[in-house]
Amino acid sequence: MHAYVLMTNHVHLLLSADRAESAGELMKVLCQRYVQYVNRTYQRSGTLWEGRFRSCPVQEEAYLLACQRYIELNPVRAGTVAHPAEYQLNIVGLATE
Repeated sequence: MHAYVLMTNHVHLLLSADRAESAGELMKVLCQRYVQYVNRTYQRSGTLWEGRFRSCPVQEEAYLLACQRYIELNPVRAGTVAHPAEYQLNIVGLATE
């Protein structure tokens, strides 16, 4: 995993995989288990994420760095924090101070 950010309604991951289908398989298992845990722990039901999993290959090093900056700056663009280092999450994915 090169970069990630867990927002309140979505997640961004930048990772390397051995197989083309690996990222999709990872996200399926990870999201199913996480949603089940949150729903059971907080006695709720339904989804946590906005939309479905999407992925795209990154082949150029310059684009890899641009993707990493995009991910790290996501909380800043959302207006959650002024600087990426200020962003912290609790287990549910809600921003905390």
